Amino acid sequence: MLIDKVVAKLKQYDEILLIIHENPDGDTLAAAITLSEALKKMGKNPSMICKDSVPKPFQFLLNYQEISHDLLFGDFELILVIDCGDLKRTGFDERLKKMAKKKKTIINIDHHPKNDLHKIATVNLVDFKASSTSEIIWELLEKLQVEIDKEMATTLLTGLYTDTGGFKHSNTSPKTLKIAAELLRLGAKIKLITKNVSFNRTIPSMKLWGVVLNRLKKQADLSIVYSVITKDDLLNCGADYDDIAGVVNLINSIPDAKAAILFYETEDNKIRASVRTESDGVDVSRLANLFGGGGHKKASGFTLDGHFKIKENDWEIVLK
Repeated sequence: MLIDKVVAKLKQYDEILLIIHENPDGDTLAAAITLSEALKKMGKNPSMICKDSVPKPFQFLLNYQEISHDLLFGDFELILVIDCGDLKRTGFDERLKKMAKKKKTIINIDHHPKNDLHKIATVNLVDFKASSTSEIIWELLEKLQVEIDKEMATTLLTGLYTDTGGFKHSNTSPKTLKIAAELLRLGAKIKLITKNVSFNRTIPSMKLWGVVLNRLKKQADLSIVYSVITKDDLLNCGADYDDIAGVVNLINSIPDAKAAILFYETEDNKIRASVRTESDGVDVSRLANLFGGGGHKKASGFTLDGHFKIKENDWEIVLK
């Protein structure tokens, strides 16, 4: 089994690098941090790396401060890519390609559809049916027979919680709930998770959400709802990019909408699109793939080279 191959590699090597995807969410952070703690308990020397900073809602997670922004990949015997979706999503695609050419052992642990990352990985521990990568990490820890303490349980439950939308999304399976129940039995603090992830809204974030709702549009023939956020909106509301989290799920809650798209300006003057759906008959990853993006069936994203043209509450995207 693939999971046994991963267990063997983790036992074989000591210097291990865990890559967290850019613009990190709860799942990639929870999965990587929990696995890192497990590796420490095994006497290993793990390091974590992410191109971007940890968003404020996740700064309650265990030892999140240990995540670096840059490290020398050549210093490590084994590289684990956690919940990255594709090579570009890692933020270190060119460096990973170089490591693959040098025959460095790369393990891809994920739940997203097959992509270019699968081609360079030595082992692909991927379960498309899993609710989250954190769910896969749970199974890996069972195989490794590592004791999960209260802090690790809280961290791993955060991954399950965020990628299922608080166990509301259709990717919530009986297996997911069984794992969540076991993590609670081990001491996971669900109140701490909900306080930071679901109920930690600032006044600037609520103002920003108001802007999004005021600009909300619907493409009637496709049953898609969509809205935009500009850098000026962030400035005017006194908000930051962390405050954007959760907005797309909010507009995706409209009952007769098959999908929701939130477009927002990035710091490097591009447009990022986050796409969500709860419809079993819609695969938003196919839309994202058309624009060079990726993700999975229910949640995906892509980036456009362009800018917004806005007049009052009317707007359009102008591509370069």
